[in-house]
Order: sequence, then structure tokens, then C-alpha cells
Amino acid sequence: MRKHWISFCLACFCCAVQAQDIEKKLFEAGFENVQVKQEKDTTKVYFEHREFRSPFHSMRYANLLLQEEQKELIFVPLHHSRPIGNYTADTFEFSALSKEDRRFFRDEISGYRFHFRIHPDLSARFGYYSSPFQVKFNVVLDSRIYLAPGLSVQTGISIPVENSLDAQDMKPRLAPSMLHYFIQPVNSHFVALSVGTFYYDTYGIDFQYRYAPLDGQWSFGLEAGYTGFYWLNADGFYSEDLEDLHLVTDVEFRPNFQNLSFKLSGGQFMFGDRGIRADMIKQFGTVDVGLHGGWSDLGTTAGFQIAFPLFPGKIYRNRHLEIRTTEEFRWEYNYNNEEPVTRSYRIGMPRISDVLRQYNSNLMKNLD
Repeated sequence: MRKHWISFCLACFCCAVQAQDIEKKLFEAGFENVQVKQEKDTTKVYFEHREFRSPFHSMRYANLLLQEEQKELIFVPLHHSRPIGNYTADTFEFSALSKEDRRFFRDEISGYRFHFRIHPDLSARFGYYSSPFQVKFNVVLDSRIYLAPGLSVQTGISIPVENSLDAQDMKPRLAPSMLHYFIQPVNSHFVALSVGTFYYDTYGIDFQYRYAPLDGQWSFGLEAGYTGFYWLNADGFYSEDLEDLHLVTDVEFRPNFQNLSFKLSGGQFMFGDRGIRADMIKQFGTVDVGLHGGWSDLGTTAGFQIAFPLFPGKIYRNRHLEIRTTEEFRWEYNYNNEEPVTRSYRIGMPRISDVLRQYNSNLMKNLD
């Protein structure tokens, strides 16, 4: 009996040491909030890597670092310190979180570095005879700090570089800043809530809900916002009352062909504009390219959008600090540059529909 007890203690000790080695190796490679669960035949690894736009690339990188691991590897990627689901390291098969997964995961926010993120803010308009190309270009330096699991504050500074588009001055100012909360209360159901200032000189409350089975073809979403106008420049701060209701629902279908997605949205967009919008999105690894068309009270429009991570990614990293370029730069062009037809405001971080599209296991199998 005593020998069995000693053997059991030695096995537990070896598992603990092995788990610590995995956590250390991944943390040194830029992974954060790494937690390891050793089971009889599997090693389950929870982690977040904010440099990568797609969790596929973070899991492939982790698999490369842990290729000497003898047990089967199962990865549980995190988003905003919340676990998303289980993915096998070799085939990217997806399974939803179990009660045991949720019970094991430690709701900690101590395993994160302090990140400085650099990204451009670009708006452009084409076609005026006197000024054929009008552009507003700022460089944003911001950071997101976790206050609690799923809860973070994001703020920073916006540095103007060029502005021939509107009357805003060329002095640095506060970048869009918000309190943001993300949670998956039940498998496949995701909720995000933001309170603060957003792009397009908008402030207020933004709510997002999405039903998205990450191994399925269909997903459904709701976005709601109650916002007002604000203006910040060298002369001071001006704001108007909250009065604009933004309420849009959507359905998205993924046919598992050529990494395409088709999305149909309808409701009340910015400035009370009621209409519908259709998107077709093609995913090329870490790059998304989309075409869209919109029909509303304000008129019609069509255009394209593109989203991709900015080179070089990591600029500097140590145990406590990381300076990097943004994991996602998104830009959209509309041929109707007079009216904001079927347009939604940007909140300063990717919307959960764009985030969860990257977690679809069918996409990962096609990329592998």
C-alpha cells in the first residue's frame, strides 16, 4: 500500500513539473495565461496569444513548440481571458467545453503582459473634382488591461498624420476608449458589452450577441447600440445626448467551399438608416477579403473590405511588456461616399462575428 502511495505521489510530481515546463516554454514564446491539464492519455493546454489574428496559427505554433510531448495534445484557445472550446492539435477537430473544462480553468488575469499595440486609423473619400483624394490618417497607440476574467479596459492615444477629410485638428488626442466585457455563458452562445467612446465620433453603449457553433455552417447575431455624437480637439470636448439607436440582426452561412461565408444583415444602422446589407467574405489564412452591397432609406451602395494583421507583429517582448503591431487592421471602401448607407460604427476592437469566424474548425481543417 505504501509503495502504491509513493508511486502515485511521484507520478503527480512528474505531471506538475511537466506542466510547469510547458507553461514556461509557451510563455517565453509570447503565449499568455497558459494553463495545463494533464490527463491519462492527453495534455490539455489553455492559452491566449494576442499577436495572432487567427487561433489556427497560434495552435500550430504551440504544436511546433510542444512536438516532443508524448501524449495527445488538445488546445483550448482563449479570447479576452475566456476559453472558447477544445481543438485537437493534429486534426483541429472541435468539441465544446465540458463542465470539467470550465471547472479546471482558473479565472486568472495575472498571466498577461502589458501590451502596447500600434495600428493605423484610415478614412478616405474619392471623387471630388477639386480634391479627388481626401484622406484622414492617424496612428493609434493603445493598450488593453484585464481587470477581471472577460473584463478589460482599452485606451490609448491617437496621433494625426494627415487630414484632408474633415475639420479635426492635427493635435494628439484620446483614442477610442472603453470598458469591454466578453463571455460565453453557454456553449455556442457569445456575448460582448462595451461602454465608452468609439470610432466615427460616437460614444455610448454597444451590445453584441452571437449564436455560433464553431463546427457548424450557420450562425446568427444581434448588435444593439445606444449612442451619441462627441467631438474632441484642441478647443475642448463637445458631446450631444444619447439618442441614436443601432439595432441590426444577421444570419451567416458557411458552405465549406473555398473558405467562403455569406452574411445577410438587416435593421437600423447608423443615423437611423433602415435597410439590409449582404456580404460575401473569403478567408485567405490570416487575411479576409469581402464584397458587400447595401440598400436602405439613404440609398444604395457597394464596396469591399479587407482585414489582415500588420507586419511585423512583435517588436519587443520581455516577461512583463510587449510592443507589437495590431493583430487586425480592417478597412472598408464604399462607392457611395456621400451617405453612410447600411454602415455600423467601429468600437475599437473586432466585432465578435469577425472574431468567431476565425475559430470555425472547418476553416482550420482547410488551412492545415
